[in-house]
Amino acid sequence: MTDSLAGDLEFQVNAIFDVLKIGQENKEAVWAFLAPLKHKNPTTKIHYHHSLRVGLLARKIAAFMHLDQKALFYAGLMHDLGKCQVALDTLGKTEGWTERDTQEMEGHVLDSYDMVRGRFDFSAEVITWHHKFQKNGYPKVVPPALHGYSEGTKLLIPEYGRILALADVYDALHRVNDKFGEKRALSDDEIMEKMLELNLDRKALVVDLYNADVFIRKMEEEVEPGLYNQGWRHISTNLRIPTETARQIMIATALEPVSDKEGCTSRDRNISRHLKLEYFIVGGINLGHAFESLAERILFFPRFAGMCTNQELIYDIALRAQRESVRNRGGGRINQGIIELLMSIVTAQYMHDMSQRYSVSDILHFAGTVMKNTSREDVNQLIEMKKLANQLSHYSDRQVAQHLSAKNIFEYYQLELKQSSNSTSLAHNNEFVAGFQTVQLAYDVMIGADIQGFENKIELAYQAVLEKHDRSVGRGFLADCIAVALYLVLSQNPRIKFIV
Repeated sequence: MTDSLAGDLEFQVNAIFDVLKIGQENKEAVWAFLAPLKHKNPTTKIHYHHSLRVGLLARKIAAFMHLDQKALFYAGLMHDLGKCQVALDTLGKTEGWTERDTQEMEGHVLDSYDMVRGRFDFSAEVITWHHKFQKNGYPKVVPPALHGYSEGTKLLIPEYGRILALADVYDALHRVNDKFGEKRALSDDEIMEKMLELNLDRKALVVDLYNADVFIRKMEEEVEPGLYNQGWRHISTNLRIPTETARQIMIATALEPVSDKEGCTSRDRNISRHLKLEYFIVGGINLGHAFESLAERILFFPRFAGMCTNQELIYDIALRAQRESVRNRGGGRINQGIIELLMSIVTAQYMHDMSQRYSVSDILHFAGTVMKNTSREDVNQLIEMKKLANQLSHYSDRQVAQHLSAKNIFEYYQLELKQSSNSTSLAHNNEFVAGFQTVQLAYDVMIGADIQGFENKIELAYQAVLEKHDRSVGRGFLADCIAVALYLVLSQNPRIKFIV
């Protein structure tokens, strides 16, 4: 493990601290407990990285099973604290394991328990169980309960210990050692086989976790490259195509809400009756044709050529997209933010990057130019779009500012930013004025994430934008930025195999 990877893991842990609303005092306590593993020795540092990964994974399993995420997150992070007291020559062994080494290593469970109890008692109780379920499990005797727990809690402690054991074993199977024959790294298929073999009592759960990409198995390409490329057999050019733009927008806006993002609707839960997953999916699909028309307008109107200061009207498309978003949908307070973000970005792509040569940062810069070259009539159309969005959302008390002095869209957002009265409106309007920084961050994380699984990349990007903004910023705005960043991933890398 490199220090940069450790930094990424620490970033992810801190993001989950925020997601779970863990207070500063408890965060500092957990990091203090982990400090000896991190700093004592390069060998213990390996187990520090392992502990971070197990904490993150145990929390994901808890979320998947609708259990207490905080309890398993704490237990996973601190389950191996006692390894800082194991003899280094034993702790660092990757081959030639002896009975004496086994006995030496077994002491880490109760050492971890002793270190944690008194500060995180429930976590200490769970930790004592994380090696009890394996062959010749240990410790032989679990310490008596630290508190007079209810009968339900007494049953939960070993159950959480069993889940912690799954996360621990899964991560440990990725180490290079000779426990299963020759000293080498196991393949993903071999790790899956071992997970099933070693956890027969939880075989169905292990399969479910693999199917949900909580456990990762890098598959051989299910679609051969030749067959995959046939999907573009009628698209032989690198030029942008309006129908493809529509398709990419529909994919991005329909898939973004599926992944698990704190405070947002996902495949597992609807945040409210107004924010159902099916509303998001239908609304996202409904946006495609309006943006296809936007792309066609730019292609066929000569005044869009180059960096023209006399652009044709475009924001009537925003109003149209908002109207069409409700087709076949009986409710839903969604789509406004995505539409606003996409308007100047899609326009910039077609005005300045038809051949897809520029970077995303360039595209976002051009989007600022597009907004500055709009007209007052564009501003009026944006205002009508915002009014319609409020009506659709039953926000009868919300007034849409006219800002009569605004000559273009960029100036409108500047004036809106000056008058913003809450953190969400500040973040929303600043996104346009400051060059789409949240969208850029989300794109960078998605495209650079060295992790398997579409949803895992989306969740990592969401954690990054959560950390960037004040906790009071509305989650809907952040999700809009994720959706637009996902569109950029698809549109700037049109043949990418991102949905895997």
